[in-house]
Amino acid sequence: MVGEPLARVGLFAFAFTLAVPFVGGHAEPAKSDVVTPTTVEASGVQGVARAPRLVRDGLIPVAVAAIETLPEATPEPTLAPRPPTKTSPPQPLLLPSLEPPPTAGIVLASWYGPGFYGNRTACGQTYTAEILGVAHRTLPCGTIVVLSYGANRVTVPVIDRGPYVVGRALDLSNATRRALGCPDLCTLSMRIGG
Repeated sequence: MVGEPLARVGLFAFAFTLAVPFVGGHAEPAKSDVVTPTTVEASGVQGVARAPRLVRDGLIPVAVAAIETLPEATPEPTLAPRPPTKTSPPQPLLLPSLEPPPTAGIVLASWYGPGFYGNRTACGQTYTAEILGVAHRTLPCGTIVVLSYGANRVTVPVIDRGPYVVGRALDLSNATRRALGCPDLCTLSMRIGG
C-alpha cells in the first residue's frame, strides 16, 4: 500500500529532473563560475575541486569545451555508367555423363521418398508413399522388373527416372523398399520380365 505512492513520487522526481534543464531558458555561466586549473592554482586551494555555482544551485551550465574541427567530407566518386554488354542466352545445366545402368544382374539400389511425395513421376503418376515401382534411367516407363533381396521377391514397374548417382542402377519407392526389406542402400538381383 505504501509502495505505490512512493513509486509515484519517485517517478515524479525522475520526470522533474529530466524537465528542469528545459524550463526557464538557457543560463550562461558567469566567468567566475567556470573552474579551470589556473583559477584553482590562483586561489591557493590545492586538491579540492568545487563545482561552479550554477551546478551547486541545481542549474546545469553550458559546457565549454574545445570542439575539434573535423575535415569536410568529400563525396565519393561516382562511377561512369558502363555501356551495355552483349549477354549470351543462359546455357542449360548439363548433368554429368553417367554410364547406362545395367538392366539385369546384381545392382546397387537406393530409395527416394518424403521430399518427392505429391510430385509427378517421369511416367505421369503422382508419387506417394504407397506406390510400388522403381526409377531407372534408361528402361521405358511401365517395363516390369523382378527384384530379389535375400528371401524377398517383388515384381514392379518402372515409374520414374533416376537415380543420378554414379554406381546406382535403381531408386526404389518407399513401398518397394519396405516390401523387399532393404536398408537405405542395398545390393539386389534384378531381371526384366514377369
